[in-house]
Amino acid sequence: MVWIIVGACVLALVILALVLTFLRFNQLSMARSLCDEAKRQLLVEIRGRHALVPAYIGTLQQVTTRDLSSVELALTSAERAPFGPRGAAAERALTRAIDDAAQIPSQLSDKAISNESTPVMQTSPREELDTTIGLLHGQLTVLSERILSGARIYNTNVDLYHRQREHFVSRLFKNVFKAREPFIEAQPEEQSGVQDQRGPAGS
Repeated sequence: MVWIIVGACVLALVILALVLTFLRFNQLSMARSLCDEAKRQLLVEIRGRHALVPAYIGTLQQVTTRDLSSVELALTSAERAPFGPRGAAAERALTRAIDDAAQIPSQLSDKAISNESTPVMQTSPREELDTTIGLLHGQLTVLSERILSGARIYNTNVDLYHRQREHFVSRLFKNVFKAREPFIEAQPEEQSGVQDQRGPAGS
C-alpha cells in the first residue's frame, strides 16, 4: 500500500513537471512570436521611410543648391545598418538629417527668382514645391513617430522574452529559443563589450 502511494506521488510529480515544462515551452514560443511580429511591423515602418526619403531629397533639390549629401549618407547608413543597436543609431541619425533638411525652404537665400516681369508665374511653382516638401516631411515625421513607437513595443517584448528565458525551466530550451537583439542605441559601456539586452526603449 505504501509503495502504491509513493508511486502515485512520484507519478503525480512527473506529470506536474511535464505539464509545467509544456506550459513554459508554450509561453516561450508565444513570447518569441510576439518579438518577431513586433520586429516585422517595425521593419515595415523603417522600410516605408527609407522608400520616401529619395522623393523628399529630390523635391528639396528643386528649390535649393545646398548640399544634401548628409541626408543621402544618413539614408545609405540606415539601409545598410544591421538590425539592432547600430540600426537604431542609424535611424536616429536619419531622423535628425531629415529634420535639419526641413529647415532649408524657410532659410533659402540662394534660389532667387530670375524673371521679375512675371512674379505670379514664378511664385506658384515655388509655393507648390514648398507645399510638397511640407507634405513629404509630415509623412516622414509620422513614420519616424511610428518607428519610435514600434521600437518601444519591440524592446518591451524582447525584455519580457529574455526574462522568461532566464527562468529555471526555460534554460532547458535555450538552444531552441534564441535571444533577440534589442533595437536600441548601444550605451558607451556596451560599445566597449558589455551589452545590456534589457535596456529601455531608445528614442
